[in-house]
Amino acid sequence: MIKNKATEVISTFSEPELKEFSLFLESPYFNSNKSLIKLFGEIKKALFADKAEKLTEEFLYGKIFKGKKYNYGIMKNLMSELFKQAEKFIVLNLNNRTIKETEQQILLLEELERRGLDDNFKQVFTRTKEQIKAGKINSSYYQNLGRLYETAKDYHRNRSNINEYSENVLNVVEYTFPQIISMLADEYALQYTAEHSTNHKPETDLLKEFFTSINIEHFTRIVESSSIKNKEDILIRLHFIVMLTSGSDEVYYKLHDVVFKNTELYSNQMLYTIINNYLLLYAEKRASEGSGEFFAEKFYLLKKMFTHVKMNKDGVGYIFLASYLDTVLSGIKLGETDYVSKFAEEFRKDVDPSVRDVAYRLARAYIFAAEKNYESSLKELARTGQADFHIKLRTKFLYLRCCYELSLFEQGFSMIDSFKKFLADTKELHPDFRKKLNDSCKTYFELFKISSSPEKYDVQKLEKQIDFVKASGINAKEWYLSKLEELKNKYY
Repeated sequence: MIKNKATEVISTFSEPELKEFSLFLESPYFNSNKSLIKLFGEIKKALFADKAEKLTEEFLYGKIFKGKKYNYGIMKNLMSELFKQAEKFIVLNLNNRTIKETEQQILLLEELERRGLDDNFKQVFTRTKEQIKAGKINSSYYQNLGRLYETAKDYHRNRSNINEYSENVLNVVEYTFPQIISMLADEYALQYTAEHSTNHKPETDLLKEFFTSINIEHFTRIVESSSIKNKEDILIRLHFIVMLTSGSDEVYYKLHDVVFKNTELYSNQMLYTIINNYLLLYAEKRASEGSGEFFAEKFYLLKKMFTHVKMNKDGVGYIFLASYLDTVLSGIKLGETDYVSKFAEEFRKDVDPSVRDVAYRLARAYIFAAEKNYESSLKELARTGQADFHIKLRTKFLYLRCCYELSLFEQGFSMIDSFKKFLADTKELHPDFRKKLNDSCKTYFELFKISSSPEKYDVQKLEKQIDFVKASGINAKEWYLSKLEELKNKYY
């Protein structure tokens, strides 16, 4: 295909966009160059027929200017103009798709005010205000109300209505403040995630310095004792900020109670954001620090989230594979196998389609293993696609566990050998993570060896292995230790 800016942009258009771009070029309001319409028509025809690779500028020129000798300058200008029109179309189409009705109404109000169409302005203002306030709090709720009252403020200022102007100044502040608090809380959540997941910390933590300098806890108490509008939502944001700055479990539970007493205030997307980015963020951090209380709390939060939030609709996307499996594994550890069995079935359809089958098969394998139905677990593992590195690790470890429980020693030793080779060949592993995985392989090897040949061991060797597991950083440490204790009681 011809390599230039115009064809590069057009080749990214979907079939509906190609048809819409045709209508765009055919409109005299946007384009009066009929040669441009012909040029795009030939390019579109080639794209639909999968013959774009055979297009040349000479061929296109001959189709547009039949019987005329090829002129490089004319063709270059046509392609340049087509590129400019394609860019205009992208922007216009983006606006049509992304500018919501409320934003359109606010833009209309600004233009009605400028044109002096006062009656129309008042009607549109009242209608738009009622529409926004009738809705639930979402990511643009405060911004839209603030912008709406900005238009009213400008309207009354330009007509010297001092009382109405002053009233709308206060309205702007009333909705700008919670918008600022929401933005600060959301950015703090993102920064906190970056710090604790990738260990990236700002050189100067401006957010924390800001919250400390204004005494955010004292400010929160002022809001609690006030009667301001949107008080409960503002308190949710402030409690979250206090929770992260102080690391207080007490504030977490206060935030938890306020959120779930006010779920009806929020849109589906905003409720998901608050539960996931505020509550779960803190619970996961505390659970990772070894808190059994917050390990359970994290699971019950997930249950509540999947009860209150509609996944894969109303602004919320698919369930991530990691979240789906984390819910299943946490529930199994807490003895909630019945719940996670129903969860795995009910929410299977809401998992990202690219990993949906993998997630479902692996979840079922874990559930079967928890129910001690190891044969069925192995069958599900055999049907589980190896979507990525982490899925490979999960399936290999669960396979080893099933082999151990079924006394399939030969298969277990074979898997350990292939696992060791896999770890040796995977160069991108962090040294600490590699050590943890190698220690896990070593522990499984010892389990299989002791169980298959107990006469070659004694209590001292077994105690040494128990000490090794206790001192290691391997996952599922409790399971390994329980199996070693079983062997100790059985043979020694």
